[in-house]
Amino acid sequence: MKRTRQAFTLVELLVVIGIIAVLIAILLPALSRARAQAQTVQCLANLRTIGQGLQIYTLANQQSLPFGDFLDPVNTWNTDSDTANWSIRVATALNKGKLGENFFNSTTGKGIFKCPTATPLGGEAPEKFTLHYTCHPRLMPGFSQYNDFVTNKRQLPYKFGKIKNGAEIVMIFDGSQYFNASGLWNGNAHPLGSGLNNWRCGIPWGVGSQNGWGNYMLNPCPAIYSWDGNMDASIDGGTNKDCVGWTGNQQTIRWRHGQNNIANILYCDGHVGSARYKSQFSTDLKMKNICVNWP
Repeated sequence: MKRTRQAFTLVELLVVIGIIAVLIAILLPALSRARAQAQTVQCLANLRTIGQGLQIYTLANQQSLPFGDFLDPVNTWNTDSDTANWSIRVATALNKGKLGENFFNSTTGKGIFKCPTATPLGGEAPEKFTLHYTCHPRLMPGFSQYNDFVTNKRQLPYKFGKIKNGAEIVMIFDGSQYFNASGLWNGNAHPLGSGLNNWRCGIPWGVGSQNGWGNYMLNPCPAIYSWDGNMDASIDGGTNKDCVGWTGNQQTIRWRHGQNNIANILYCDGHVGSARYKSQFSTDLKMKNICVNWP
C-alpha cells in the first residue's frame, strides 16, 4: 500500500516561525553591537591618521600646530588662499598638495574626517568637504588680530614641544554636527571647539575683549576667571545633541558612539582613546584633560 506524504501542520509551522523569530531577536543586538564596534574602531583609526597628519604639519612648521580656523582677509577662497581650518592643513600635509588645490580637489581622499557614526539626517556634505571632528580651542585657536585679555598677546597655536602632560590633554575629538546652519556644510561639525566646557574658551574679538574665555583652560587659571582649580572635576559635557541652525549644543564634544554616550579623542601625544558621558556634569573627561600650561 502506497503511503501519502503529509504536509506540515499549522502548529508545526508556527513553532518553526517562533524559533526563527527568537534566533533573530538574539542575533540582531549582537550584530548591532558588532557594527557599532566596527564604527568606533574606524573612527579611532581616523583620529590616529589625523594625528599623523598633524605631526607632519608641525615638522614643516617649526613644531607649531595649525590655527583651528583661519580666514584669509585678502584672497578669500581660491587656490592661492591661506584660508583654511585645521582639517585642510592636515589633508594638505598628508597629500603634499597646494593648500587651495587640496581644498577644491574632489579626488583628494578626505575620508579620515568623516566619522562613520555621525548622523546623515538632513543630508550631508560631499566627502571632500566633510568634517565631523573638532579641535581644542586653546591649542589650535581661531585666528584673531587682537591680543588676549589676560596674556596681552595674540592667541597663537601651541608648539608640540611646549605642551606639558600631552598624554592627558585632548586635541581633536568627535564634534557636534550642524544642520541647516548657514555658512557650514550640512551635517558638519564646526572646526573650532569654542563651546568646549560650556564656552569657557574662544578668541578675543576686540581690543581689551574678555571673550578670550580660553583662559579658563590655562593651568594655573588666572584669578580673574576664578574657578575652584579642581583638576579632577568633570568638564561640562554639554547636552549631547546636534545643532539645528546656529543654536543648541554648539562647537563642542559629541558623545555619539556606544549607546550615544561615548566620544573618541586624539590626545596630544598621538594616542587615541574613548571617554564616557554619564550626564552633562559627569563625564570621563576632567579639567586636567582640557587645561593646558601657559603659552
